[in-house]
Amino acid sequence: MFTSKQTAPRSYRIVGPQRQIDERETPHPRVDRGEFGARLRDWRKNRAGSDPFRRLFGGGGEGDPNNTLQQIMKQAPEGKVNPNQIPVDDPAEMAEQIKGVAQYLGADVVGICELNPLYVYSHRARGNPAMGEKPGDPINMPHRFAICLGFASSYERYMSNNSKISDTEYQFGNNHAIVPTFQLASYIREMGYPATAHHHGRSSVNPIPLAINAGLGELGRHGMLIHEKYGSRLHLTVVTTDIPLAVDEPVDIGVEEFCKYCKKCARTCPSHSIPFGDKTVVNGVEKYAINVESCYKYKLAGRGEWTNCVVCVSSCCYNKADTWYHDLAMWSVKTTPAKLRVLIVKPLLWIDDLIWGKRPWKRMKWLGYDNAPEPMYCNIPGCTAKHANLQHKKLHIA
Repeated sequence: MFTSKQTAPRSYRIVGPQRQIDERETPHPRVDRGEFGARLRDWRKNRAGSDPFRRLFGGGGEGDPNNTLQQIMKQAPEGKVNPNQIPVDDPAEMAEQIKGVAQYLGADVVGICELNPLYVYSHRARGNPAMGEKPGDPINMPHRFAICLGFASSYERYMSNNSKISDTEYQFGNNHAIVPTFQLASYIREMGYPATAHHHGRSSVNPIPLAINAGLGELGRHGMLIHEKYGSRLHLTVVTTDIPLAVDEPVDIGVEEFCKYCKKCARTCPSHSIPFGDKTVVNGVEKYAINVESCYKYKLAGRGEWTNCVVCVSSCCYNKADTWYHDLAMWSVKTTPAKLRVLIVKPLLWIDDLIWGKRPWKRMKWLGYDNAPEPMYCNIPGCTAKHANLQHKKLHIA
């Protein structure tokens, strides 16, 4: 939990006893077991389809796992710890060095916190034969620190939501984070300290509360971390370790007040999975409760055109291009006393709707993809309906 020297985060509050979560309780394993229905289970197994980017980044279905970095790295063994340990005289200096290494390797943002064991899964949902791990094995993670890394996705391509363009960008973000996370853990092991990489497809920790504790941002109404510059388009990974490090503090960037009045993600959520109401208590934590099942089931609506909905991310007021006026708006919220922030938030929400729209979206053509193909008229006499030409072919209706 939090010691007397640490600051508790504002965007979620621990109000009761918490229990460790079994990874088998998380959405992906539950879908694989058919708990969300047979259609979703079959979709997850065969979702790769005919798109090469989808097979490259996601694997499964008709994709060859040997062409997918994510599938390969799931099976990669963890390297040995160098016996020649480099002494650490100043944990603060070492923390800055580790952050510099992480950013050199490709991370956009880095923060460090103590590893709360409640945010380590109790049991594995997936095994790793290279490490002698089997599904259902208990997880032993004795490390003291969590180094939280964030990798930003493209603001522009997320604005094509939902499409193969935004879907590819999302999947690329997950894959882009794998190698730097693996390399940072390897770097620390070569310094003589144990370290484990937790990335997409191979993680023993819940990265969101750890990233919040490490000062990367605050928890939004949509259940994701919101960063001051990148909004919710950060892909989070973690390296756990025992190398002596100074830790960061949770931050206050105004998300608590903004999410209270904004509700833009709830208004635009196509599956109505994000609440409009107040926070509730989930596993001892007071936060906005997301309907994970309806959110996940909405993936079936993609019909092969996309598999990851990013509407809430692109709708978020914090998710904007890196401009001076965005920086000014965020600075004004952050520096205004919490009790007076409503005076800033409401005008900014009006401006956001006026300029970017209540449901931000952008027409885009990219690498042969088109997120809004020209509609076609059917040839039924008297029919005036427009039909989306999703396959870039002429529509013929007998």
